[in-house]
Amino acid sequence: MGVNLERHTMSKFLYGRKYRVLVAGKDNVALDVSNLRCTFHIEKTARALSNYAEISIYNLTSSTEMAIVKEGDRVIVEAGYDGFIDTETGQKTDTKQYGKIFDGDILQPLRDREDNVNYRLTLVCQDGEDFLNRSLVRKTIGAGLEQRQIINKIVSEAKTLTGIGRISSNLSTQKLPRGKVFFGTPKNYLSNIANDNGATFWVDDGQVNIAKATDVPVEEALVLTPQNGLIGTPQQTFGGITFKCLLNPSLKLMNMIKIDNSDIRRLKWTQEMKMTALDQDGQYQIYKMIYTGDTRGDEWYVDVEGISRNGLMPLPLMLDNATQNPF
Repeated sequence: MGVNLERHTMSKFLYGRKYRVLVAGKDNVALDVSNLRCTFHIEKTARALSNYAEISIYNLTSSTEMAIVKEGDRVIVEAGYDGFIDTETGQKTDTKQYGKIFDGDILQPLRDREDNVNYRLTLVCQDGEDFLNRSLVRKTIGAGLEQRQIINKIVSEAKTLTGIGRISSNLSTQKLPRGKVFFGTPKNYLSNIANDNGATFWVDDGQVNIAKATDVPVEEALVLTPQNGLIGTPQQTFGGITFKCLLNPSLKLMNMIKIDNSDIRRLKWTQEMKMTALDQDGQYQIYKMIYTGDTRGDEWYVDVEGISRNGLMPLPLMLDNATQNPF
């Protein structure tokens, strides 16, 4: 199935919608349900501690459905496209737009009937649920450690194993004056460290992230155009932009994207708001994404909200000081 991305005349479009949905038990044995119809609604935002998802699987056999309800513990969703094809030459590229978009724990299975024919099992999931709310850290940490080192200790010593993603390089370097006993949930300790530094703490794909709005992005911005999936017209907001594009797992929270300002619909100025400007370099930092997909339907999109880094009123300049957290 191909989706033509051309506005007027273009020979390139994404082809080969690709996906995989896995449901794993506590024994880490995964059941692949990709051959059935699956739909998903996945929300990722740096404003929340973790990502949220509702994943529906249609017309399971009663035995498989019962096994998922009783033993299902984790869901992994991979999605995207096989690559690009040139309609004039028929040549396909080797570049795939495919990867993991969600990896989280099952909170609740819900069974219902969509209509007289189709039954569905909806799995309500949260990324890092086990680590955030059911894990425990019991550790005595010696004096002399900086906060980044303390984060590493908390994560590595937690009962539920997880990884470390983006950690701000601008955390306080003040060292622990004396030894300290940690006994409780990692969520509370990591949230306290983030709050003390005016930073945001969240879990994404099972990895701990702590970042500040004033951090300078180091990764190269992902350029988005109608040729590689941008849909419709991006809309300017007070602090940045919102836009829709074809499903792309390369989009990550707090990473940079670049969109030509000429493709963006400007925000209408009113007397009640300050004048805003688009980012002068067309670069925006992602802080919210909503994936919507149907393996047997038309929906295969991601809605994105991004903040300006270099505009007239970019996010870092909207803060009163470097310890303020806008999220």
